[in-house]
Amino acid sequence: MSHSNTAFHQLLKPLSRHEFEAEAKKHHVGQKLRSATRWDQFVGMAMSQLSGRQSLRDIQSNLEAQQHKLYHLGAKPIARSTLARLNEVQPAELY
Repeated sequence: MSHSNTAFHQLLKPLSRHEFEAEAKKHHVGQKLRSATRWDQFVGMAMSQLSGRQSLRDIQSNLEAQQHKLYHLGAKPIARSTLARLNEVQPAELY
């Protein structure tokens, strides 16, 4: 089975993940993230913004449905409660 990049992957391509992680360390607040990374949060929120998702439950179900595509972006689905906690605690300046 051949692999082809999605349009969303092409949108994220100009972002250097190494630079993103360096900036994320500067802006990190609170405890160490256990179950999700800042990259997971960023990819999830960007995907939900572009697809017009309205609620955390809607975002979570969309991320789970797109799990095979997230894998190729270096991300994974995030639980609703984890996403809510990350959005509440982590500063928006990073994004």
